[in-house]
Amino acid sequence: MRSLVLDLRADQGAATAVEFAFIAPLLLVLLFGIVGYGHAFGVYHGVQQLAAEAARASVAGLDDAERERLARTFITRHAGSYAFLDPSKLTVRTTATGAPAPSFEVAIAYDYSDSVFNRLGSIVALPLPTVERRAVVQRGGY
Repeated sequence: MRSLVLDLRADQGAATAVEFAFIAPLLLVLLFGIVGYGHAFGVYHGVQQLAAEAARASVAGLDDAERERLARTFITRHAGSYAFLDPSKLTVRTTATGAPAPSFEVAIAYDYSDSVFNRLGSIVALPLPTVERRAVVQRGGY
């Protein structure tokens, strides 16, 4: 019996397993945080880029109705090319403002609350799952 106790005390493999058991939860939380924030940043960046590109596409319009049509057409055609975005979850709003600073705004809202990555929020604090980004271009008067 005494030799068994001495053998267990000298076993470095068991000590390593115990140390890993203490560190593993911290490492997993860190890994889930990295994955969750990476996905959130990808979504935020994709929504901003899509809004900016749609606003740039709307510059070619001669009036506000045509600008809105151009922006919405661009979003419909190109939303699927963004890796983190589901085109069916996009909400598009366009706004035209008048004098003294005539401009045309494209606002895109995206809700990824049902994403598998957003469910990591129960483990790690993540950014809000509703993203709204805007891009503004001038209407003439350059």
